[in-house]
Amino acid sequence: MSDDEVAAFLATVPLFAGVPEADLAELGHLLRRRELPAGEILWREGEESGGMLLIVDGRVSLSVSLPGGREVGFGSLGPAAILGEVPLVDGGRHLATARAESPATVLQLRRADFAALVSRRHATAFAIKRGIARHACGRLRVQLESLAAALGGEPSHDAKPPAELAFCPAPDSGYVRRLATFRAFESLALWAFLTAGRYARCPAGRTLVGEGEVTTACYLTMNGAVEKVIVRGGRRVRVGLAGPGQAFGYESLIDGRPAPTAAITRERCLLLVLPDEPFQRLFHEETIGSHVFLDVINRDVIASLRQALRPQAWLATSLEGTSTPAAAGDPPARR
Repeated sequence: MSDDEVAAFLATVPLFAGVPEADLAELGHLLRRRELPAGEILWREGEESGGMLLIVDGRVSLSVSLPGGREVGFGSLGPAAILGEVPLVDGGRHLATARAESPATVLQLRRADFAALVSRRHATAFAIKRGIARHACGRLRVQLESLAAALGGEPSHDAKPPAELAFCPAPDSGYVRRLATFRAFESLALWAFLTAGRYARCPAGRTLVGEGEVTTACYLTMNGAVEKVIVRGGRRVRVGLAGPGQAFGYESLIDGRPAPTAAITRERCLLLVLPDEPFQRLFHEETIGSHVFLDVINRDVIASLRQALRPQAWLATSLEGTSTPAAAGDPPARR
């Protein structure tokens, strides 16, 4: 592909929406073209990441391991799709095995080049971070919808006690600094983000976000824990847990669609409440506060993608009539 063809292709990739043409041309120089025969494994689940791939043509399938050494496929990606972005955002390992489903052409962006791109306080870096948030949010919805469909039954309409928020002063800055989420951020950038909303306390067992509702605020847990759950036909599956420094309720504010899960306080919580207006300002502006905010949102939605795979694997196993746990560490809750 010529430089012009690469730039034209990048303009079709949703991740790079809003990136100026000149910057797309610069980005194209960082990409390495690879031709893949059908069946070639790009990487295996659990391997370290070498970079992100953009599919030019052909298809790539994704699969995860089940207990007992089995694998289950959960997606197939085609032209203009990206894959391998998850470990680039959170520093972890690949969450799935990627295999060329047919002969394919891909462009690879190395890990170091990706890190250099998004670390700058530049319009292109902000555009890419927003693109990652939208892309990961879409992937998360697909995973959660697949899980909900596999559970069967209808969404629960049982009334939950409404959230009782008691607004309160901000927590001590020293406490905030001790949270792992915020240690790497400079003070001024962190302050700009953390003063954009209001702080509130909420008792345990209260629903802050209802599944299927279009939310009007994003929340950040400062103390306590909030469960993200799906309920179908009397089965309650926990697909995520927002502990200190983690966000929830942002999906509707990113894409305008109903919340894919309910969010229920597991214990008494201290929360930062970000209504729609300050959320959109932080999401779309290019300020030091936005730089921190987008990193927090992206890390959280990527963590949610990883967490949602655990109950999927567990459910696939249980539906086959086995009793093997889905994964070590944190099996999904059932009631």
